[in-house]
Amino acid sequence: MEIEEAHLLFRPMRLLLVADSLDVGGAERHVVELTSGLVRQGHSVTLACSVQGALTPLAEQAGVQVQPLLGRLVKRRLSLRYAWQLARLIRRDRFDLVHAHLFASALASAYATLGTDTPLVITEHSQATWRSRSACRYSQWSYSQAKHIIAVSREIKWRLVEQDGIPYDRVSVIMNAVSPAPDRSKTRAPGLPDVPQESPLVGVVTRLQPEKGVVYFLEAAASILRHLPQVHFLIIGNGPLGRTLRMYVGQLGIQEHVHFLGFRLDARALVGSLDVLVVPSLSEGTPLVTLEAMAAGVPVVASAVGGIPEQIRHEGEGLLVPPGNAQALGEAILRLLHHPTLMQRLGQAGQQRAAAQFRLETMVQQTEDIYRATLGWPTSIAIESEALDGPLTEKGR
Repeated sequence: MEIEEAHLLFRPMRLLLVADSLDVGGAERHVVELTSGLVRQGHSVTLACSVQGALTPLAEQAGVQVQPLLGRLVKRRLSLRYAWQLARLIRRDRFDLVHAHLFASALASAYATLGTDTPLVITEHSQATWRSRSACRYSQWSYSQAKHIIAVSREIKWRLVEQDGIPYDRVSVIMNAVSPAPDRSKTRAPGLPDVPQESPLVGVVTRLQPEKGVVYFLEAAASILRHLPQVHFLIIGNGPLGRTLRMYVGQLGIQEHVHFLGFRLDARALVGSLDVLVVPSLSEGTPLVTLEAMAAGVPVVASAVGGIPEQIRHEGEGLLVPPGNAQALGEAILRLLHHPTLMQRLGQAGQQRAAAQFRLETMVQQTEDIYRATLGWPTSIAIESEALDGPLTEKGR
């Protein structure tokens, strides 16, 4: 390697990451983990958002400079004011590269980098099934302005190539990842409902919106309670369907066994107290909560949608069911609760797979190498020798 190439390989980058907000959500937590990891690698990282949120202190404690640009949330829409504020920030601080996450921030970043020599990278976190025809056109335009696009699953890459028309070699797959879980305590985490210690806990950790499928979780819970009346169900998270779901619990007559915990900063610790984690989504990327459960040795029952089958193999690390099927969901949960040995085997296998395949350090390194390749800088030895047949030019779905 030439001296100049070696200098570029180890040169710290000035990076601007952009997300709609720092409210708690899977994509937002991914951004905070990524920015924190990039700071640990010696890079100068600014995280711009339309508004701050509960995750702001975690980013700032890691040394990330958080820059809120507006006084209200911009989400799933075009905001020219957001784009203008981003453009001012980019001109002022002269970043090496901009990396945008989520629809509104990707669109604003595409406008903000127009006419500049600052390259844009976009990460697509979901199948974006919510998009209208006009939103699809906006997305496709923002993708066209990006030098490179990262998909968090092969299914999302397929959508970007087949539906959005992005050239295959401009999309890389970098799966979500998590840091190792703390040791799983035999005692339950504080702040849980006062239920008997021997009562199994089955939970979801999600935003309460239609595509997360929580209604099917509740229907499955009603079915399970007819067979195992000692089980309790936790719903961790908030969202627009919160009131509707509470009313539905009353209609099902299971209010004594379903506990709405709302937003919790200690959600990961609560996951470690569950006997089974359920991901009943109708649409997904590669949810972080699945990996957090795997890292903690908690068996998972999940819908076979999006990137979930790339995280969990059916009968290997968890059980997969068709989306929107409360009966199948309930039967899979009951199967685990009736067979503790199976629960233990799947939990241990998930823990091993999380440690081997979904390491946070690997995700950060792969993202760094995307940045360097986009800038025309040399990448790490691992990327040069292996991953040029991996995330940058991955073959197959």
